[in-house]
Amino acid sequence: MRKIIFVSILLLCSFFCFAGGDKEETSGDISGQTIEIAVNYTGIQSDVFNELVSQFEAESGVNVEVVEYGNDYENTMKTRMASNSLPDVFQTHGWSILRYKEYLMDLRDEPWASDYSDAALGVIQDDDGSIYVLMTSLMVGGTVANLDILNEAEIDPYSIHTWDDFTQACEAVKALGYTPINNPSEAGLLANFAGTFVSYPGELAEDSEAMLDGSYDFQSYKALLEQLSKWLGAGYFYTDALTLNDTDISERFASGQAAFELGNGGSFLVGCKTLNPDANYVFLPNFASKDGGKEYIFVGEGDTFGIWKDSDHKAAGKAFLEFMARPENASVLTAATGYVCALESSLPYDDGYQAELYLEMQEKCADHDILYENLWDRKYMPSGMWPIFDVACDMLFSDYSEAGMEEVRQYLVENYQNLYI
Repeated sequence: MRKIIFVSILLLCSFFCFAGGDKEETSGDISGQTIEIAVNYTGIQSDVFNELVSQFEAESGVNVEVVEYGNDYENTMKTRMASNSLPDVFQTHGWSILRYKEYLMDLRDEPWASDYSDAALGVIQDDDGSIYVLMTSLMVGGTVANLDILNEAEIDPYSIHTWDDFTQACEAVKALGYTPINNPSEAGLLANFAGTFVSYPGELAEDSEAMLDGSYDFQSYKALLEQLSKWLGAGYFYTDALTLNDTDISERFASGQAAFELGNGGSFLVGCKTLNPDANYVFLPNFASKDGGKEYIFVGEGDTFGIWKDSDHKAAGKAFLEFMARPENASVLTAATGYVCALESSLPYDDGYQAELYLEMQEKCADHDILYENLWDRKYMPSGMWPIFDVACDMLFSDYSEAGMEEVRQYLVENYQNLYI
C-alpha cells in the first residue's frame, strides 16, 4: 500500500511539474521556435551580426527574426515599452539598468555571468547584484590622437595630463598647419568629457549630487563652455564644423588633417584605420580640468543583449545568449563594432585595433590618475538630454561670446529641469 501511494505521489509530482512548469526553460524544447531580436546595427556590423544569427539558427533549429531599427532604435523601443510588447531579445544600447531593467530577466545565474571583469560589472550590475544583459563588449572612449602629427610637433602624448597641457599641444599642432581638433559641432563635445570639469574628484567642481537630485543650475558647467569658447576663438576647429557629418570627420581624420578627436574611440578608430591602414593613432584619457583632477575613460555598454521578462521563448533567448557569449563569436562581433571584449574568456581572441590601443594606453599611462566611469550623461543627466546637448553645441559654435555661453547655459538648465521631472 505504501509503495502504491509513493508511486502515485511521484506520478502526481511529474504531472504538475510538466503541466505547471515553464517548458521554455528547458533547452531541448527550442527547435522550431521563432524569436524576434531587435538591434541597432547598420552596415558591416549588421552583416557580421546576421551571419552569426545564421550560424545560431543552423545549430539550434531556432528561427530568428532580426529587426534593425538603426537610428530610430530608441524611439521605437520606447513605443514598444509603452505597449509592453517587446522583442524576445533586444539590445539595451547603454541603458540596461537605467531604462530597461523592469522589462528584462535577471541573468546573473547564467554560466557566462561569472566571466565578467570588474570594469564590466561596474557598468551592468545593479545594486542588488542583478545582471540583465549579456554584454560581449565594452565601449571605451577618451581622446584619440594622430601619432604622426604629434611626432612631427615633438609632442609626447602621454605627457598630456590636463586640458591646459592639451591646449599647449593644440597650439603646437596649429603652428604646423594642421587643425588641432577634428570634432564637428556635436553633443559629445558638451557631454563626453563634461565630468572632468564638473563631477569628478579634484576637478574645478564636484556637483554630481546636485545633478542627481534635480537641483543642478549649470553654473559650474560654464567652465567647460568657456574652455570650448577659447578653443573656438583660437581656431582649433574646422571653419565648417557646424555642417560636418560623421563621414566627413572620419575621412578628414584618416587623411591626417587633424591631430585630436575628443570623447571618442571604438568604431571611430576602426573606421579611420580602415580608410587609411598606414595611419598611426594613440588612445588617451580625457584630460583633467586642473592638476590633481581625475583623467577619465568612459566605459559603457558595447554589444549587449537582454531577454524580455514576458517572452514566451525564454529558453531560446538564453540559448542565443550562450551562443553569443562563446569567445569565438563574441570576439567576431567585437571586431566589427570596434569595442573591447568584456568577457574574460574572450580577451585572448580580441586582436582588434581598439583593444590594442586601449591596452597600450593602460601601460603607458600607468602614472596617470584615471577614473573609469560610466558615460557622464548616462549617469548624471536625465534621459533625453543628448539631443539637447546637440542643439546647445550648435548654439555655442554659432555664438561663443559671453552672452552666447549664458544663452547655452539657460537652454541646458531649462531642458534639464523639464526632463528631470
